Parts: sequence; C-alpha cells; structure tokens
Amino acid sequence: MFYKFNNVTQRLASATQDLAIGRPVSAESFSRTVKEEPKIVYDFKPAQTESKRPASHAASRLGPGQYAVPNNKTYKRLMELQTKFTADDGKLVWQKMPKDMPLYYLTVGLVAFGTLLTGWTLAKLATPPKND
Repeated sequence: MFYKFNNVTQRLASATQDLAIGRPVSAESFSRTVKEEPKIVYDFKPAQTESKRPASHAASRLGPGQYAVPNNKTYKRLMELQTKFTADDGKLVWQKMPKDMPLYYLTVGLVAFGTLLTGWTLAKLATPPKND
C-alpha cells in the first residue's frame, strides 16, 4: 500500500503507486489526461472572534488620520525632550543634554584608541621579526 502526504490537510492519505512515488518524466506521462480535478479540502476551525467593545466617546469623535493622544506623565516628558532636541539653538544633539556629553566623549575616545591599536598591530605585522 502506498501513501502520499497531503500539503493542504497535513495528513497522510492512501494513494496509487504513481501518485506516491511521483509520475516519471517521460512522453507517456505527459500524454495521460487527468480524469478529474483534485478537490481542495479546507480543514480548519473558524477563529473565535472577540466581542468588540464600543469606542469611547472621545475616540469616536476623531476623524480619519486622527488618533487619541495619551495624557500621562511619561508622554508629556517625551514631548518635552522632543521639543528640546528639535529646538534650533545652534547646539548639536550630543551637546543638548548634560548626560549625553560624557557618552559622546567616551565613544570618541574608544574610537581613537581602537584606531591607534589597529595602526600599531598593522605596523607590528608589517615588519619582519629580527633573527638573532
């Protein structure tokens, strides 16, 4: 007995030898006509839909492209920071907040150290060792 895996139902089904092994590629196999179209079997369970809550009164008044804005302390702090960073005061972003400057200088220092270390390593590898 031969079986074939059905990709749609994800199950094994009994099949003929030609179907289980796969028809050989020859002129004869192309001349055969299919007697009937294979039927598509949908074996699924419908998803459980949640009951929709009615929209709040404020959200229902908003038009397309408008969204409810949070009104909490964290969001207000974020808006203050965005205003501070986008202000045109002539300073770069890393100069606007006091905590950003040490991080910037640390990053610049590490990049300079890495560049020097790379140059030293390349110089060491480029010079042959002395024979004693």
